[in-house]
Amino acid sequence: MQKQPDVVAGVDMGATHIRFCLQREDGTVLHCEKQRTADVIAPGVVQGVAALINDQLRRFQVRCRGLVMGFPALVGKDKRTIISTPNLPLQASALCGLADRLEAALSCPVEFSRDVNLQLSFDVVQQHLQQQQVLAAYLGTGMGFAIWLNGAPWTGAHGVAGELGHIPQGEMSLRCGCGNAGCLETVCSGIALKQWYEQRPRDYAMGDIFTAARDEPFVQHLLAHAARAIATSVNLFDPDAVILGGGVMDMPDFPRDALIAQIKQHLRRPLPYDAVRFIAASSSSFNGAQGAAALARRQFMSSPSVAPAPAVHG
Repeated sequence: MQKQPDVVAGVDMGATHIRFCLQREDGTVLHCEKQRTADVIAPGVVQGVAALINDQLRRFQVRCRGLVMGFPALVGKDKRTIISTPNLPLQASALCGLADRLEAALSCPVEFSRDVNLQLSFDVVQQHLQQQQVLAAYLGTGMGFAIWLNGAPWTGAHGVAGELGHIPQGEMSLRCGCGNAGCLETVCSGIALKQWYEQRPRDYAMGDIFTAARDEPFVQHLLAHAARAIATSVNLFDPDAVILGGGVMDMPDFPRDALIAQIKQHLRRPLPYDAVRFIAASSSSFNGAQGAAALARRQFMSSPSVAPAPAVHG
């Protein structure tokens, strides 16, 4: 019987959509697919994710060597424990022993990751920054942040490094989804932006905030908070480059140049001010899933990391 070709799987689970990617050993993308998270996990997280992956393994007649799965969550140092998921409504029972149960259902090793580290991994490969020190700020639902050091995402002593959105630089009268008061995300996040937008009727769509309301005090304060937080991280880490992206920064007319100018106002001179580079993040709904698959190749296959090729979307 002919041996089935090997692939790895990457899954990026968000509150609204779950994205899935299969990559071959040489880094080319075999398949990408997006489905509604609620639909996939309706029968249970394990059953739904396993069915999503196994269906495509059978379709392409390939064998999965490993899975990396990303969550908008705190992930333990063991890369198998989900500590908390403030932006993903899952019961604790669904998370208990999840890695073991997925391994049994898929017959391959499984690791977990913060979703922002997957986006970082994708962007680093796309920009050929693997040997450099890189910070990434993804302003989306929250203030996503990730750190690339020594050729990999840096996760810290307990696996939870990089929580820039939860530094105490927000509004102390507001409680963050993490449970603490005054986190940066209370004033600088897609959630905060949406709450401000919905305070009263407006004559423009939320997606047009930076076109119609860029000069509004709340919007200006959001940008100032983002600039100070990102500048603080640059002064602390002295990176080669900073990647800027996320759903809020992808909105029409987002003032990226103005944000960078504000960041630079707070940088130590002459360095890192004179040397640090600012790079726009890649913008694709499958970046997280492809980043997960790239990490899975590095972890479960011996091939070196290469930039992903164009995907075959389902």
